[in-house]
Amino acid sequence: MKALLQETLALRARYDEEPSHSDHVSTLALQIFDALAKSLGLGDQARKYLHCAALLHDIGWSQTPDGKGHHKWSAQLIREHGWKNLKPDETAVVAQIARYHRKSTPQATHADFLALSEPEQKLVMLLGGILRVADALDRTHTTRIKRVVASIEDKVIVIRVRPDGIWDAERAMFDTKRDMLQIAVRQPVRCEELPAD
Repeated sequence: MKALLQETLALRARYDEEPSHSDHVSTLALQIFDALAKSLGLGDQARKYLHCAALLHDIGWSQTPDGKGHHKWSAQLIREHGWKNLKPDETAVVAQIARYHRKSTPQATHADFLALSEPEQKLVMLLGGILRVADALDRTHTTRIKRVVASIEDKVIVIRVRPDGIWDAERAMFDTKRDMLQIAVRQPVRCEELPAD
């Protein structure tokens, strides 16, 4: 993973003007992943894909000044990079995880998603769903959500957050972007604040 992480960070350095945001989103995404991985049957390979996609999810901003379609640009830049530490099929998965961090979930007209095998599509749904939620929790790019704790309780995924201040924007965006994870796990996904220590 060390070599892949170095390669990922080098690619990000070429394109991402706000690496602090992708660092924080990556941290939140991995906290959620680590809490849910065993229950969802996800292993080290899936964690590697999520980490890579989270660090690169916003590199598409470099290609579109107003941000329009930047998720698609991120996927394209990941696909077109001459990876030394990802195989072509792995690259396709990472690109699709990053692509779905915003806007619509996979649709019948999305050729790159449909080109994946069924197990790869399921993995993209799960990991893309986690990335969407993590990105929502840094909606204001202010690292307002300091920590997340996730669990499955009574067939509901509960993501509890430790905010620093008002987090209305993050909460609202979470409600919008939890859709893909809910589809993937076929369970509700809920967010609430951690009780004070």
